Amino acid sequence: MKKFLGMLGWFLGGLSSLWAQSYTPAQQTEIIQNARRLITDQYLTNLEILTHYEANQPFDALRPQLKGLITGALRDKEVLIFNEFREPKGTQTSVEEYVKDCRIFSGGKPIIHALDWSKVQYDFQRTTAGEPYLNVYLIKTLQGQNAQNKAFTYENLTEFRVQFSFHATLNSFLNFKIVGISKVGQRPITAFTSQTLATLEKPKDLLSVLDTLTAQVEKDLPPNVKRLVLERFTYKNCGINDALSDQVFAMLSSCWQRHTQIPVRSVAESDEKSWIIRGSYEEDLNQLRLRMEVVDGASRKVLAQGRSSELPLSWLVEQKLPLKPENYERVRNVQDTLRQITTTTKSALKIEIRTDRGRSGVEYWAGQQMILEATANRPCHLRLLYRLADGTQTLLESDFVIKPGQENTPVRISPESAFICSPPYGTEYLLAYASEEAFCPLPTAPSQQGYVRNEGGYRIFVGSLAAFQTLMKCRKNNDGKIAEDHIQITTREAKGF
Repeated sequence: MKKFLGMLGWFLGGLSSLWAQSYTPAQQTEIIQNARRLITDQYLTNLEILTHYEANQPFDALRPQLKGLITGALRDKEVLIFNEFREPKGTQTSVEEYVKDCRIFSGGKPIIHALDWSKVQYDFQRTTAGEPYLNVYLIKTLQGQNAQNKAFTYENLTEFRVQFSFHATLNSFLNFKIVGISKVGQRPITAFTSQTLATLEKPKDLLSVLDTLTAQVEKDLPPNVKRLVLERFTYKNCGINDALSDQVFAMLSSCWQRHTQIPVRSVAESDEKSWIIRGSYEEDLNQLRLRMEVVDGASRKVLAQGRSSELPLSWLVEQKLPLKPENYERVRNVQDTLRQITTTTKSALKIEIRTDRGRSGVEYWAGQQMILEATANRPCHLRLLYRLADGTQTLLESDFVIKPGQENTPVRISPESAFICSPPYGTEYLLAYASEEAFCPLPTAPSQQGYVRNEGGYRIFVGSLAAFQTLMKCRKNNDGKIAEDHIQITTREAKGF
């Protein structure tokens, strides 16, 4: 029997070698490179995002990214993948079930997925119908904290089955898709390493560039870092959250946790003791330029910083990721208007507004409730305007009073009312004006300067933003100075399949 098994192993080994030998070394390299790009750029990249959303994000908000994972990396949504959280039974599940299990097991906290490419091996095979595929054998590691805040680590040898086809006219290999992901006990005797790939430079991708940039910045940090808070990176610091900023945010969260072993928190959890990771990205000729810095939350001193222009913009094109947000120009026009009409003179009165998601990179999905607070250093009158994505300007509060005894304390705005995220979606603004003196009544009769009208239970301002600023700041005696503050907010629709 042992002799028979040995002969069978030799036969299978020879069969696999025949399949491999049917491709030239250059073709083998092309197949392997395409499989690696599929696993890193389509599978791992999307999985990082799906398992790095905060616990307060509804699962429906992940649908677009989940769809992107399935259509970009998998043959279809029925493909079964190894699920560490279902051991010892039922370990093969759909990717949707896997993502749900990740979120449930961790209580919504980030889970780090890592693939060790240093000892990767490959094995060419064919289906019974003669269709070729490549098995890729990698050590896969999962790290994180469970719902009870206990650290966990899973490490398994994993087989990625990647199917592909050959286009004779184009003389190229196409249609690379993952058709299964399994845990295996060992690599087959037919598996081989690729010396050809070892001599080639690994193609640049967003994850590898961000990982290198994180290592560059992290090495310059003082050793006493306690809390890290990650702000959203956006195009030219415009504050617009979109598909590219989603990927940068999720990948950076994973990179920083890998390098520091310190949980990376959201801006909603920041305080003066936090160290803030912030930055932006933009085009630099044909490259994507990324800027990153770490700032002391108390002193606002920059502790470490780094730059990178290693990722070709062609990578974004391949991934169908627009560099510039769709509504960028319109948002910049509103931002310019706000800068021009905002009072720059200093006032003894200080006002700061804050949402339950913080002040930077604030984002709400359809149906979520927004909670607003205001902190003033003196008793004052407060007016609040909310500018929707379509330009509609809603008066939330015409005369909210912060009373004596409430100074320097967060005071919830309209606790009896619910601000629910609803259409239209996009970039919106919350504007606040504070005065120690009572404001003038707002006009309700139509005029060229603007006025407020009731519409569907809301108070809508009709007129330009600049005109409304003048009316908002009006006081009977115009004594003292006005204190102002504003927050940019992204509202997003949770789209299904």
